[in-house]
Amino acid sequence: MEEQAKYGEVMEVQETALTPITDETLISLAEQAERRIDAMNKIKKVAIKLTNRHDWTDQGGKPYLQVSGAEKIARMFGISWRISEPIREPAEGGHFSFTYKGFFSLAGATIEAIGTRSSKDGFFKKYEWENGNKTELPASEIDVGDVKKAAYTNCIGNGITRLLGIRNMTYEDLKEFAGITEDMLAKVDFKKDGKRKSEAKSEGAETIVSGIVDVRKRNFKKKDGSQGTVFVILIEGEKKIETFSESAMKTALEAKDAGIKAEIVYASNQYGNSLESIRKIEPSFDRDPGQEG
Repeated sequence: MEEQAKYGEVMEVQETALTPITDETLISLAEQAERRIDAMNKIKKVAIKLTNRHDWTDQGGKPYLQVSGAEKIARMFGISWRISEPIREPAEGGHFSFTYKGFFSLAGATIEAIGTRSSKDGFFKKYEWENGNKTELPASEIDVGDVKKAAYTNCIGNGITRLLGIRNMTYEDLKEFAGITEDMLAKVDFKKDGKRKSEAKSEGAETIVSGIVDVRKRNFKKKDGSQGTVFVILIEGEKKIETFSESAMKTALEAKDAGIKAEIVYASNQYGNSLESIRKIEPSFDRDPGQEG
C-alpha cells in the first residue's frame, strides 16, 4: 500500500505480438510499387510530349515547366482545381506579396498547393530614365494586379506538376520525350551586371538579358536608290541595337509592352551593334513558394 501511494496506481499493460509480414505480402507490395513506377514514367512521358520549347525555361541550368505547359497537361489528364481567395501580406519598404491556396483533383485524389509571388521579384520592378541615368521606382509604382496574377498562376503550376509528380524534370527527359534541348530554351540566370554566360552565335558576339526601353524605325536609302528600313532597339543603359528583321522587332515590342526582359545576342562592328537573336524571357511561376526573393 505504501509503495502504491508513493508511486501511484500500478498500470497493467498487455503486450501484443507483432504479426510478421509474409513473403507473399512483400512480393505483392513490390509488384504494386513496380506498377506505380511504370505508371509514373508513362505519365511523365505523355506530359512532356504535350509541351514544346516555349513551355519551358532554363533556371540555373535546370528546365522549369511554365504554366502554359502545365495547363496543356492538365487538360489532357482531366485535372480540376479550386483556388481560394488570395492573402496579401505587407513587407518592408512598401513591398507586398500575394499567396493563393489551391486544391487540385484527379481520379478521386486531391492535393493542396500554394502559389505566392512578391513585389520584390525583379520582374515587377519599375524604372525611369533621365539623362541616361536609370532609377528604380518605389514599390508603390509596382502594378498590384501583375503580382496577384503571377501568384495565381504560380499556384496552378505548382498544383498540376505536384499532382502528377512531374517536378524536377531533367534535360535528358525533355530530349528523350519531346526533342527539346537546353540550347532551345530561354534562360533565367541573372548576374549583377545583367549579363550571363552563353554560347555566342558568332565570334565576338555578346549575350545579355535586359529590359526593352523603346523600339524605333529608321528609313534609309540603299545604294540602288530604293528605301530600306532598319529597326532600332533601345535597351537598358541606352544601348542601341539594330536589326533588319521585322519578326525580331515584333518580339522586342512584345517584351517592352509586357514589361518583361529579353535575351539578346548582338555583335559590335563599325556600323554599331547588330542584333543576332532576341527571345522574350517569360516570368516562370513554377518555382517553389518563397523563392521570389
